[in-house]
Amino acid sequence: MAYGRAGKATQDWSEGSEVRVGFLTLRVVRKVATPGDHRPDRYELVSAKGVRYEFTPHMGLERVS
Repeated sequence: MAYGRAGKATQDWSEGSEVRVGFLTLRVVRKVATPGDHRPDRYELVSAKGVRYEFTPHMGLERVS
């Protein structure tokens, strides 16, 4: 019997869309390209309360003060 993923969960990471990171729902402010550092592109996010975050895939979510 073969096992596999039924479907891949996807989110829209374009500017202005809402994404879920963990238990938070955040709005994408912009995507920041990171050429030369060999890391994935970074996303600037904001919560409904106005708290700013930065998210880098495989690196995690950081709150920006």
